[in-house]
Parts: sequence; C-alpha cells; structure tokens
Amino acid sequence: MMDRIFSSIRAYSNNLSDSPKTCKDCGQPATKDALFDVGNEIAVVERYCDQCAQAVENNNRSSA
Repeated sequence: MMDRIFSSIRAYSNNLSDSPKTCKDCGQPATKDALFDVGNEIAVVERYCDQCAQAVENNNRSSA
C-alpha cells in the first residue's frame, strides 16, 4: 500500500465526462478534488462533496 500525503483541495469541474462523479465517502455529487502525493512525482485525485472534503482537509491538517 502506498503512503498518501495530502497536498491540496481544488474545485472539481466535470469537463471530461458526461456522467457526474460522486463523493468517495458518501456518494453525493462530487464538488471537490483532493490531491494526494504518493511519491515519484505521482499524485492521486479523489473526489468529494463539500462536507467530506472539509473533513479530509481538517483531518490532514491536524495530523500534520
């Protein structure tokens, strides 16, 4: 398993797909992209709703 290091959150724009994406945690429509550094200049993007994105950001701030 890779270590993920929280990097940032940005607004999610659905310009590459006709189908809307859902929040990784709760299944609601995604509004934010959370970026995580996994090493070797690779980033993982996970999509979240506003509420779950705020929780991810807060959890990663407190653990830093």
